[in-house]
Amino acid sequence: MRQPTKITPYTNEERISDQIESTIRFTGIGVNVVVIAMAVVAIVPLLFSTRFWALPSWQIGLVLLCWLVYTVNGTGGMMLHERFLNVPLVPYLYFGIQFAAIAGLLFLTRDTGSGSVWILILPIAAQSLSRGWLFTAVVSLGLLGLIWRAYFPDQPFLETIIDLLSISAAMVFTLIFTSIAVRESSARNEVQRLATDLRQANHRLAEYAAQVEDLATMRERNRVAREIHDNLGHYLTVVNVQIEAAKTIMTQNPEKAQDALDKAQNLTQEGLTAVRHSVNALRESPLENQSLAEALEQLAEAARETGLVVDLQIQGEPTTRDPKVALTLYRAVQEGFTNVRKHARASRVDVLLQYAPAETVLTMQDNGIGTDLTTKPTSSFGLIGIKERVQLLNGRMHIKTAPQQGFQFSITLPKTS
Repeated sequence: MRQPTKITPYTNEERISDQIESTIRFTGIGVNVVVIAMAVVAIVPLLFSTRFWALPSWQIGLVLLCWLVYTVNGTGGMMLHERFLNVPLVPYLYFGIQFAAIAGLLFLTRDTGSGSVWILILPIAAQSLSRGWLFTAVVSLGLLGLIWRAYFPDQPFLETIIDLLSISAAMVFTLIFTSIAVRESSARNEVQRLATDLRQANHRLAEYAAQVEDLATMRERNRVAREIHDNLGHYLTVVNVQIEAAKTIMTQNPEKAQDALDKAQNLTQEGLTAVRHSVNALRESPLENQSLAEALEQLAEAARETGLVVDLQIQGEPTTRDPKVALTLYRAVQEGFTNVRKHARASRVDVLLQYAPAETVLTMQDNGIGTDLTTKPTSSFGLIGIKERVQLLNGRMHIKTAPQQGFQFSITLPKTS
């Protein structure tokens, strides 16, 4: 017998939630990579500049310190800023540190002849989008003011305007690109969130449908109970009349008395038949008076009587008290034997029920003709019903088949209290 396929319960809601978290993590890592790359691009030309190393030691140390503060705050500090985005003063603290770091770098390196430090303003401008366009405008103008004070205080007005426009163009491009990327990421996360909500709504609708089914079943039981009462009352009343009549005329007219007793007996048999039908309709489950193992053995024995070789194995002990789990497993095996007799042309069926600490796995496999799921998807109403039962219990059903390779299905149900 083949080992059953191991299926780990993993709902669509969990999968979509993991996708959203993965997207957020990827976006955060991407921002950190951009900040670090910009910081490296800005510092490398300085490290190869002889004019930079000609600066006093304290000035070199301050430049490196400002660069380190900028890099660390722009990565880890930005993640903290996003986490506490709604806390007062946190955004201003973050951008204040970045302003101080970039101001130190601009003013301390302006005499080195390196023109690459200014690109460090671009990540700051892009990150300011988290606070809205007004805040971004203020931050961007402040950064341009720092560059003007550091690089162009004594430069002619027209040249200063041209230089600042060139830098502004790079800043505007960065802001537009970042805005598009943020909107695309937000839209994707929103779609995934809506998909999760839709799945949850569908699941709730399925639960409501099950509740409606239970209510309908209860009403049907009440109807049958009333029918038993009415039928039984009717038959007992008529039988009582016939017996009384027989007792009254037994000595004067024995033949007529015997006829009355015969009618009473016939009515009693009819009443018993009606009561049996009603009681059978009232039965809630084939597992009402027996365990799942006993019920499955009865199904296997009935299949053996038709000529099938059936190997039924049950491993472990039940870990759930939920009768719906046992009933779902019973119905699955029952439907499996029905499909084998109707379609499979099989001579052997293997049934394995495994009770594990965290889940219950049922595997049923035959050696019949199988089918090709790519050209003929499984559309049995019975199997569809079993799949719906499994999904209501947060389980999963997996079908494996191919032409001339038999048919196998595995059901995994999580442990319930």
